[in-house]
Amino acid sequence: MKILDRRGRLFGKINIVDLFVILVVIALACALIYKKTAKSVNSAEGGASAPDEYCYVTLYCNQMVPEFSKSINIGDHMVANGKFTDATIVAVNEEPAAYVGYDDQGKAVLSQHPLWKDVTVVIKEKISPNPVIRKVGEQEVRVGYQYIFKTQKVESGAKVRRVEFESELSADTINKFESGKVPEEYLLPKTAEAAIEAAAPAQTPAE
Repeated sequence: MKILDRRGRLFGKINIVDLFVILVVIALACALIYKKTAKSVNSAEGGASAPDEYCYVTLYCNQMVPEFSKSINIGDHMVANGKFTDATIVAVNEEPAAYVGYDDQGKAVLSQHPLWKDVTVVIKEKISPNPVIRKVGEQEVRVGYQYIFKTQKVESGAKVRRVEFESELSADTINKFESGKVPEEYLLPKTAEAAIEAAAPAQTPAE
């Protein structure tokens, strides 16, 4: 049997033009279904109607000059694109910078830098918890990513260590934050391995 007969019918049953039209209609229907499904998923994850709550972001600034933390004040607003944002500083902690040396066997040994400081800062802003891309201070916040810590007085690269919403935190932790204190468990562990990991370059958000 010929694939196309004299009348242009496929296998003698359906006109090839009609078949093309049917395939186009099926393709359009599939595209419409996919578009509606994707829109529904993004709407559910986007959280446009989700209630806002405070997002607390813990930032780690490694080996800063001694004057750095003295220029950070509780309540200062983060700056982005030449203007103040709604993100504010709620807690600050300064410690001697973790300095890693090596002994004669090549094993990492943790010590303290005689001058530089490690600074942990917690900032917060009320946002929706549901969007795929979360922004605090108009910057994406993801654990391990780079964050430009910038106020009217200071600016430094930082690494995001925690991203938590108020509903995920205990009342005790929130009280410590609001009193300007960084909980002990939020500080860099006193081990050489932790210091090496914390000093590693932060990831940069994809464009």
